[in-house]
Amino acid sequence: MESSELQPMLVPARGSRLGGLIRKAPSRGQVASAARTIFLGPAAELILIGLWAAWVGRGLLDFDPFTWLTGREFGYQIEGNLFWTQLRQCGQCALWDGGINGGYPALADLFSSKFHPFVSIPTLLWGTIVGAKVSIVLSFWLAGAAQWWLARTIRLGVVPRLWTGFLAVVGGHLAARLELGSPGLVLSTAASTLALAAAVDLAVTGQRRSALRLGIAAALAIISGVGYLQLGLLLWMPAFLFLLLDQSLALRPVWKEFVLAGAISLLLTAVVLLPTLHFYPNYEKFSDPAFDASQPMEFIPLNLVIRDHEFMRSGLLGKFPFGYLYHLYIGWVPILLAILCLRLAPRRDSRILLFLASGPVLTFFFASAIPMRFLVKLLPDLAGFRHTPLIAGMAIPGIIGLAGYGLDQLLRLNWPRVSLVLRPDRAEPSFVLSLAWVLAIPLVWSVRSAYDLSQDFTKTINVESVYRSVDALRTSDLAWISTPYGEHYWVEPSIAAGLKLTNVIAVWRWKGHDLPVASLIAKRDAVPEDGEQVGFLQDSIPIVRQVAPSYAYVSASEGNVPCKASGRGGDLTIECSTERPGQLVVQENAWSGWRVFLDGELASLRPGAWLSAEAPAGDHQFRFEYLPWDVPVGLWMSAVGVLLCLWVWWSSRSRKPLAATAVT
Repeated sequence: MESSELQPMLVPARGSRLGGLIRKAPSRGQVASAARTIFLGPAAELILIGLWAAWVGRGLLDFDPFTWLTGREFGYQIEGNLFWTQLRQCGQCALWDGGINGGYPALADLFSSKFHPFVSIPTLLWGTIVGAKVSIVLSFWLAGAAQWWLARTIRLGVVPRLWTGFLAVVGGHLAARLELGSPGLVLSTAASTLALAAAVDLAVTGQRRSALRLGIAAALAIISGVGYLQLGLLLWMPAFLFLLLDQSLALRPVWKEFVLAGAISLLLTAVVLLPTLHFYPNYEKFSDPAFDASQPMEFIPLNLVIRDHEFMRSGLLGKFPFGYLYHLYIGWVPILLAILCLRLAPRRDSRILLFLASGPVLTFFFASAIPMRFLVKLLPDLAGFRHTPLIAGMAIPGIIGLAGYGLDQLLRLNWPRVSLVLRPDRAEPSFVLSLAWVLAIPLVWSVRSAYDLSQDFTKTINVESVYRSVDALRTSDLAWISTPYGEHYWVEPSIAAGLKLTNVIAVWRWKGHDLPVASLIAKRDAVPEDGEQVGFLQDSIPIVRQVAPSYAYVSASEGNVPCKASGRGGDLTIECSTERPGQLVVQENAWSGWRVFLDGELASLRPGAWLSAEAPAGDHQFRFEYLPWDVPVGLWMSAVGVLLCLWVWWSSRSRKPLAATAVT
């Protein structure tokens, strides 16, 4: 659908002498026809992009819960998605994730993408594994749809819109991230691209409903996990000055709509942001103030045209041997089309083109870690962003946007036409073909070359034997166990089976807390002298029982008396029988929000790293429940955000746009 189709129909003033130059007032049928053109056209284009995304990710749509991505961290990266399974099974108990390293508040987790609807809905429908694979395909579509939206906002034709959308689906900044096995990297890239497109839409249209769309898109970006791509999105902010400043370099009134969008996004995500901010002082991440994984800035643009995966996994051009950090492949065709903008662009479009060009430069600059090494001295927490090359993924929407603009300008040229006469007895040609069709060759090749690369990262393997093997680690209570160190594919099957894993390599650690001691350890090396081998994991990995404190015990004068423990997540039941009073200790991390009931009566928790309470002599039952204040408060704030969205939508019906189209 061309941009002219979006313009309102003109109605002549009474007595006008402009005659046929101005359309008559449209009939009801014409209005209905125009509405179908406007809404069915975009819908059809989005459906085409969706079909393309499904074809690209068809290998992930087998709906087999035992086939995984080949990425080595897939089993850990999707562990948080089990939140939805647990929520369905036990409700409030899901607020505490007690499956890994002593447990943590489940909602204080912006590293995973479990709260995004493209993760939560598929997980609830099909389970953790199938849901994760479906979410990847949906992320492919979301990235293409976001790129299409950006192209439509800057008024590109249907061919550039579809081509940019198709190319974004298969870009190296998406599928190649699956080498690690992280669906969250793909989703956060797509969600951040959507927020970028929504921000451009608001800057161009100035409409209040565009502010609402940006608020929702920004909220989806916040909860999409990882963090690197959201940082890349923020780095586009200086580029927006090209769109927000008028000719006298004063801020245009549309800046107020951006503030409204920011408020909407923060309120909508409060149910996650508030617990995260509350828990933030306890986070401790692996950090690298030297940013050794970064690549020199002069080499980063080369990744746009390199599709040799083995080369990307080498140490050449200043890289680490992890290709997923550096892949950006989109090929030479979009690069050349983007450069063509400098030759074909009219002056009236200079602002939007400067915006699209400056964003990638900023993201490449920060991906090289040149400014990060300076800023980390002022903000030490920035050292946690140690894999800065991932930030460069947010350069791709701008580059593809420029390429789409260049293609649109090419298609608007007066191309020669070739006439084909099939019947000599007729004067008119049978076919007239524009030479612009020759552009189809490089356009199709560009998408095909990126597609070929994407298929290397959507392969799956069958891991049914892993799910069968973890039963050998099952214990009679909630004892902590340990799988082979550093092997992430044991994590999700173990947690799904109700086991509690310690010594897991995770994105972050709980500051000041020791890891629980495992009762059973699966190790590939020799059995320790003080351990007893009790079985095998996958018929070859020894399982060792070692001397360790019980998951729950009463520390009394005669020693530690084990207690029987049951439950899951934030709902634990401990049954103890002791002859003398002592202190009950449960190897579960203590945090604000835990309550303990002794024989049904509210009791007091003792201070310390583990859950602990006074234990009188005799037979007693303790029940620990987790319900922190930040969750209900965050829910109320998010509810206010939903009401604000409804009010903005309703009030914007009669509101005029802020003349924002001047930027184009």
